Amino acid sequence: MQSLLAPFRERLGLSAFAAGDYVKAEKYFRKLEEKDPNSLSVLRNLGLILMAKGDAEGAEAYLLREEKLYGRSFHRHAALADIAYARGRRKEAEKRYRLALAEPEVGAGGSATALRPLMEKRLGICSDEKSFATSRESMMIFQEAQELKTRGEAEKAVEAFLRSAALDESNWPALNNAGILYLESLGKPDEALKLFERAFDVSRNIHAARNIEVVKRRLGKKGGR
Repeated sequence: MQSLLAPFRERLGLSAFAAGDYVKAEKYFRKLEEKDPNSLSVLRNLGLILMAKGDAEGAEAYLLREEKLYGRSFHRHAALADIAYARGRRKEAEKRYRLALAEPEVGAGGSATALRPLMEKRLGICSDEKSFATSRESMMIFQEAQELKTRGEAEKAVEAFLRSAALDESNWPALNNAGILYLESLGKPDEALKLFERAFDVSRNIHAARNIEVVKRRLGKKGGR
């Protein structure tokens, strides 16, 4: 029965992750982990889900285990670079971004070519101590914004997210989070759309893309980007 349920649970988990429901996504992949803890899908997706939830330490443990079992790859370098960046490990992040950018997936016609500009931006920040220090300030303000959001202080949280994004042009989650607050808490879908589009332009992230479609539907607009 478990072998029959596994693909179904994986699809549900991936759908929840794409929709930004990280709690539900984690629940499905934890069920899969109980039966096959060394599955590539389990390790990869739990790592990405925990990263999205803000648990960089937990995410790193899963992704390093994936790398140990399955070897180095573009996706592992890229994910571990983002984790090192989030945790303030400049040299390690720089090394991982360089390794990721050397992989064929981000070359001309590669499956992840769209991600190259963001990684190059991050590499440039990591290569300069002053720029990296500014990105740490951005991270601190981002955490303050998250706390304001949790307390229900939406307007102050938006202002803090935008200050965070201004300090680090690669910080697309700050733009995305501010957009969500504009949409869900402040009733300003037009402002939300602008921020989601900026977040997508920086990241080419599926969550930002989905948010664009959500707000367009609410505004009664049709068509993609």
